[in-house]
Amino acid sequence: MRTALFVSAWLPLRPGAMEGGLYRRLTIMIDAIRENCSKIHALFFLREGDEHPENDLLQATERSLSQEWGIEVAVSFCRRDPPRTSGRYIGSYLKTASSFYRLPGYNEFSGRSQIAAVENCLAQGPSFIFVHRLHSILPLMLTKKALPPVFLDLDDIEHIAMLRNLSQPPHWWRKKLDYLQLPALLWGEHNAIKLTRATFVCSDLDQHKLTRLFRLKQVTAIPNAVTLPATTTPSDHLRIAMLGNYEYGPNRLGAEFFLNHVWPLILADTPAAEVIFAGRRAETIKHYSHPPPQVSFPGFVDDLDEFYRGVRLVICPILTGGGTRVKLMEAAAYGRPVVSTTIGAEGISLIDGKEVLLRDSPKAFSNACVELLADHDAARTLGLSARKAIEARYDRSIIVTQLSSLLRQAIG
Repeated sequence: MRTALFVSAWLPLRPGAMEGGLYRRLTIMIDAIRENCSKIHALFFLREGDEHPENDLLQATERSLSQEWGIEVAVSFCRRDPPRTSGRYIGSYLKTASSFYRLPGYNEFSGRSQIAAVENCLAQGPSFIFVHRLHSILPLMLTKKALPPVFLDLDDIEHIAMLRNLSQPPHWWRKKLDYLQLPALLWGEHNAIKLTRATFVCSDLDQHKLTRLFRLKQVTAIPNAVTLPATTTPSDHLRIAMLGNYEYGPNRLGAEFFLNHVWPLILADTPAAEVIFAGRRAETIKHYSHPPPQVSFPGFVDDLDEFYRGVRLVICPILTGGGTRVKLMEAAAYGRPVVSTTIGAEGISLIDGKEVLLRDSPKAFSNACVELLADHDAARTLGLSARKAIEARYDRSIIVTQLSSLLRQAIG
């Protein structure tokens, strides 16, 4: 009986965990894993504030995940070490930056208890290991135990996301010290990939970046994907929408960029327009308590079909971060035209001007939105072209089949 060890810092018990883009990508991985084993042993690393589930809750989690994933799931939990951040002085930065295992955000996974938790799982003889995101692989890098084939879903390239985040305001002088962490992070990415039979990223672009940088052949592109809904026509309402989890920094910063610099230009040209920022944790957006004119924050969306029926166009004003945007793919799959920054659509094969509008300056972004608000036929044509592109390139069932075949070949 072939079993898989799944290691992750994502916790299914957290509110909203199963509804974001992170989990949607993860389910692609789980479906492919399920086709190559008969049981999954899942090890989750708890944050400092998480309560350790008692036996009843542990068993409930196992039942819930077994039902959700369609395979027998056994669950283990391990608490992360308390986070250790850099001090105020350059010596503290140099100390934490001297090793990948000491970096903030990663040192929580490099302690004895995390290594022991992984080794306890290894003692059960898994046929292969699937690691979810870079930080979760640290205990595997530190153990001296023999490992079966290891697969890593890197998803985002962490050093690129870090550099983009540091380039955004505010430009505090102390923020520049974070650049000292870059060599250790690059070392960690390189050695994590070396440990694996295959490492997965979101796009051919990211695969090319890592292959060129590290000269390693294990990097493979497994794109994000969506289940194709029925195509609908853009709404007659002059309604712009963004949908996402605003606890995620790039989403929040993108929404604030749009509201500060783009929305006033749109409103001056099209006074009847409105914009909605739907999704979890919209209260983290600075404008939430005092919304600008014709801006609303409706919260979590239960019915996506109904939501998109009321929308003329979708925006993706992302300025930082990495990976690819599942919500952009989703909007395109519904036949909605998308106006995005270049970074927002990065790694997604959509042709600018034909399947998406890529605009980076506030004025250009505003003009593209105004054009689609004024011309319903142009919005419908762009949306249909986007739908056809998603259907051809990012159909979830096709991506799962590709990944499942890759795993099968790699583990023999």
